[in-house]
Amino acid sequence: MNWLYYLAEANIYTGVFYPAYCLFLTKETYYQLTRAYLLFACIASFLLPVLQVGALKPVEVAVAATVAYIPPEYTATHEYVPVATAPVVEHHLTVDDYLLYAYFIGAAIVFIMLMVKLFVLFKLMRNANRIAQDKLKLVYLPETNVAFSFFNYLFIGAEAHGANTIIRHELVHIRQKHSVDIVFVELLKVISWFNPFIYLLQNSLKAIHEYIADEQTAAYENDALTYSSFPVNNAYGAGGSSITHSFFNYNLLKKRIVMLNQKRSGNLARLKYR
Repeated sequence: MNWLYYLAEANIYTGVFYPAYCLFLTKETYYQLTRAYLLFACIASFLLPVLQVGALKPVEVAVAATVAYIPPEYTATHEYVPVATAPVVEHHLTVDDYLLYAYFIGAAIVFIMLMVKLFVLFKLMRNANRIAQDKLKLVYLPETNVAFSFFNYLFIGAEAHGANTIIRHELVHIRQKHSVDIVFVELLKVISWFNPFIYLLQNSLKAIHEYIADEQTAAYENDALTYSSFPVNNAYGAGGSSITHSFFNYNLLKKRIVMLNQKRSGNLARLKYR
C-alpha cells in the first residue's frame, strides 16, 4: 500500500472517531471509558487501513490479456542483425514525490520539537533537587509556583500554595500512567502532523485525565465544591510543558469545574460505549 494513501485513509478514520466522541461522549462522566475510547480511536484509525476489512477493500479487477504468437522470421546464418538498446528514461519528480518530501519535512520538524521538550524535561530532572518516595520522585523547583507531572516525576514550585492537594492530584496522573497516553499521541502527531483531529484528540485526552484526577482528589477532600474553588483561587500558577500534566492549566479550568460538579451519568449512558 502506498504510504501517502495509507496516511490519508488512517486520518480519515480519525476524522470519524473524534467527531463521534464530540457528539456522544463529551458530557458523560464515565471518564475511564472515555479515555479507553480515545485511545482505541487512535489505534483503530491506524489499524483499519492495514486490515482492509469488508466493504473497504478495493475491488481487484482481473484483466485478461490476449497473447498472439508470431513465428520468428528466417534470417541467414551470417546476416547482421542489429541489437536494440534500451532507451534512456529521464526521471522527473511527480506530485506524489513533492508531497512525500513535504510530509517527511513536516514530520521531522514535529519530531525535533518533541525531542526539545523531552530534553528540557530531562535537564530539569537532572539538575533540580529531588526526593525519592517509593516509585515517586518529587522535584522541588525554587522561586516558582509551577506544578506538573511527567511519568513518575512530580514537579512542584516552592511557592505553590496547597502543596498537599496538588501532590494528591498529580499522584492520580502518575499512578494511572497518563503520561504514557500523552507520549503515545505525541508520536502519532509526528506521523500525522498535518491532521487537525489528532491535536484536538490529544487536548480532549488531557482533559479527561484532569477530570479523572479531579474526581478522585475531590472524593478524598469530601467536598467537590471546596476542591473546585482551589484551582480557581490558584489560577495564577504557571503551567509546565505541553507533554506534561499541569495542575494550573488555565485553558481547562472552566471545563474541569463544570465536569467536577456535573451530575453523574446513569447506567444507560454506558450503552454509548458499546
